[in-house]
Amino acid sequence: MSLGAISFDIDGVLVDASRRLSMCLNGGSVDWDCFLDCSKLGLDSPKYRYIELALRLYERGRKIVVVTGRPEYMRRCTEAQLRSYGVPFAGLYMRPLGDVRQDHLYKADVMARLIRSGVKIWAHFDDNLDTVKALNALGIDAVLAY
Repeated sequence: MSLGAISFDIDGVLVDASRRLSMCLNGGSVDWDCFLDCSKLGLDSPKYRYIELALRLYERGRKIVVVTGRPEYMRRCTEAQLRSYGVPFAGLYMRPLGDVRQDHLYKADVMARLIRSGVKIWAHFDDNLDTVKALNALGIDAVLAY
């Protein structure tokens, strides 16, 4: 019997993307084509605090899923990055192409679909306060990660 799933965001939680972000700032706003370029993921570094938490939870029988605002076209490089950092994930949910909703709306929709499919989400870790609030409203214990 599955004990349920714990979910994590990537950028800002499992991954420190601050170097990539600073490289992709253009006049105070983010150049998203730059930030979401797989060739720039090498600028990132692992955030071991949350990776080690994911590992401990996995070792205790929890299913680990990753819910990210990264677009689907980044799937292969994202999977490679997560594996290189030792993140034990059973599912990776990425933003469909053309989905331009705000992060909290997209992630709340993903979580609601997971719940409807029978997946119990015990907790989610995210660095976006609006996402945490939206998931809390769904009854998911969401934690603001820093």
